[in-house]
Amino acid sequence: MSKEKKFTIGRLFDNNKFVLIMSLFLAFIIWVGFSLYGGEEQEKTVEVPIKMDSMTVPKQFNLQQFGDYSNSTVLVNIVGKKAVIGTVDADDIKVIASTLDVNTPGKHTLPLSVTIDSNKDFQIVNTNTLSVEVYFDIYKEVSMAVTLDLHDEPEVPQGYQLGTITFSEDKLLAHGPSTEVSKISKILARADIADVLTKTTTYNAEIVAVDKYDNEIQNIVIDKTDNFTVTIPVFKLAQLPVSVELTNMPSGVTQEDIDISYSVSSLNIAGEASTVDEMKSVVIGTVDFSELTNVETAFDFDVSTIAGIKILSKVSSIKVTIDLSGYESKKISLPASNIEIVNATDKKVTILTKSIDVTAAGLTKSVESIKAENISAILNIDEEIKQGDNQKLSLTLKTSVQGVWLVGTYEVEVNVQ
Repeated sequence: MSKEKKFTIGRLFDNNKFVLIMSLFLAFIIWVGFSLYGGEEQEKTVEVPIKMDSMTVPKQFNLQQFGDYSNSTVLVNIVGKKAVIGTVDADDIKVIASTLDVNTPGKHTLPLSVTIDSNKDFQIVNTNTLSVEVYFDIYKEVSMAVTLDLHDEPEVPQGYQLGTITFSEDKLLAHGPSTEVSKISKILARADIADVLTKTTTYNAEIVAVDKYDNEIQNIVIDKTDNFTVTIPVFKLAQLPVSVELTNMPSGVTQEDIDISYSVSSLNIAGEASTVDEMKSVVIGTVDFSELTNVETAFDFDVSTIAGIKILSKVSSIKVTIDLSGYESKKISLPASNIEIVNATDKKVTILTKSIDVTAAGLTKSVESIKAENISAILNIDEEIKQGDNQKLSLTLKTSVQGVWLVGTYEVEVNVQ
């Protein structure tokens, strides 16, 4: 029986495959070590942002840094082994602008310190600059009205009129270095208007601050300049007859049946073209038929302001006379038993008024035929009505008789429990 051979490390080297694998592994280790710690040196240029050492500016001077230096960079040339250089980026290098000597307003040339900010093995050879120019000043702000600056004056065709131009903001806040802010003479809203205008139009405007010589001022910030707009109102001109709106007209009666006269028959107006084009008349007010009886009644209407249009005529009020003398009227006694009480819920309501005299007006035959049973009277009990005697509450009166309306407003005394 043969003895088994004892295993030893040396016997592995008798195996050709093992020797080949070990050779390749050792070659790789040697290559990595040479790449990291040996071989020829290589140069590289890295673009590094400048950071301001602003904390060194003495607070007693109240100085602040102005201008956008966030994009300022320095080109730093470095040298090192090939494998290391390939991994170096801007985060491995620190460029600091020293503000230690800043103690007055104005532009200052700040010295730069360039240092390695990592444990990677490389050296800094040189930089494309050793300083940066930065502006320092005391902070100041001013609020100023906006001035319109149009390249061309707006034009409208005959039959139209320009209104008062408005801005999305009447005032703007400008702030920045005191030296520059103090130069501001005007804040301008500049807009291009190329069209002949027939309707109100809004334009985007460029906002700039200028000095007394109209030179644009730099290094300042003006708030709310995004989407700043200029609106140019354009009104169409027209002359239209005046009218009043009659409400609660009885069935069987039309506005053409009523004699209405006006102290001023027409008005010159200006308004948006879309509004004016739809108008057949200028409605100067409303008359409720409950205010009318079979006599001549006059009303005065203020026409100095009417919603949606501008009155150009030099007229402040118009007298409107409505003549219903061709109609009849009569009084009808309406007993309390004819009054319907609604929404009383948990309240007990007693009507203390025995009856009310209602005036009916309208066409002769219709007025002659109307009776108490043709009138509906509703007493609506509000939830907020308090308990107690002798409360006066309003009635809602209606009639179904054609050609008749009920004149005036009516109340009854009630007791609520």
